[in-house]
Amino acid sequence: MSFLRGFEKRLEGLVEGFFARALPGGGVQPVELGKRMVRAMEEEKTAAASGATYVPNAFEFNLSQKDFERLSQISSTLRKELSAVARRAAASEGWRMVGPPEIHITEDATFKAGTFGIAAQFVESATPEPEAGPQTQLIQMSLDADAELVQLGKTSRTWPLSKEAVVIGRMEGCDVILADPGVSRRHAEIRREGDEWVVIDLGSTNGTEINGKRVNRHRLTPGDRLVFGETTLEFRRP
Repeated sequence: MSFLRGFEKRLEGLVEGFFARALPGGGVQPVELGKRMVRAMEEEKTAAASGATYVPNAFEFNLSQKDFERLSQISSTLRKELSAVARRAAASEGWRMVGPPEIHITEDATFKAGTFGIAAQFVESATPEPEAGPQTQLIQMSLDADAELVQLGKTSRTWPLSKEAVVIGRMEGCDVILADPGVSRRHAEIRREGDEWVVIDLGSTNGTEINGKRVNRHRLTPGDRLVFGETTLEFRRP
């Protein structure tokens, strides 16, 4: 039961950061789809002989006519956000997928407004998802690294943000590795959204603080101080 409670807590942080606002009109909300999708990943995970844990990567949501028509107004954004949630969940839990996330939203007259169904499948791709296991990954400086994280205090280190998404945590597979016992194995993620950067807590044990305030999701501005455990990083842009 303790694992399930911990998983539910991480699930809240993963999903609610993406769907911060409810859509008007009642009925099924995007955050409900995200939570049910991550639960389906957890329920249908399978262990490979190599020890890796695989989860479904293709999801079909069946909605009532009313909910389908309402959500179809944001269908493109919704599919992108649900795909992002699936990736974050896999990264947070150390799961692997046999291909990139696939999201399908269909109308099903058998469902009443406010209810929905989901089918989760393993759909292989010619380009499988990268392994989420403990492989050391180094961030290489490149021309598009327009921001960086600088560790403050006695130990000063700099990490250029030259990837679309950067995972911060204690395990070796993270992009920014912090040897701090107060930092979770996969603590938070910083990802690019257009011309801006956003930090998202990955359901960490001790939480993520920005300028002294605990957050699940926060749009970064130059000079913001991010606290993970006892470690403070400053977000900078040239």
